[in-house]
Amino acid sequence: MPHQTNAWTERQLEKMNQEDFMVDFLDTFKISPVVSDSDQTIDDMQEKLHRVEKQLER
Repeated sequence: MPHQTNAWTERQLEKMNQEDFMVDFLDTFKISPVVSDSDQTIDDMQEKLHRVEKQLER
């Protein structure tokens, strides 16, 4: 079974190294002492990941 790997572009790496992106990224992923697999928790994480992807596309 083939495995597809995606690499970051140079532009995306530059964006990720900017302070404003890093602050937003770290704010997006807040570490919680409680891990839950509820539908709401999964939906919240997907929404956070979607926000990160939008930031990378800028």
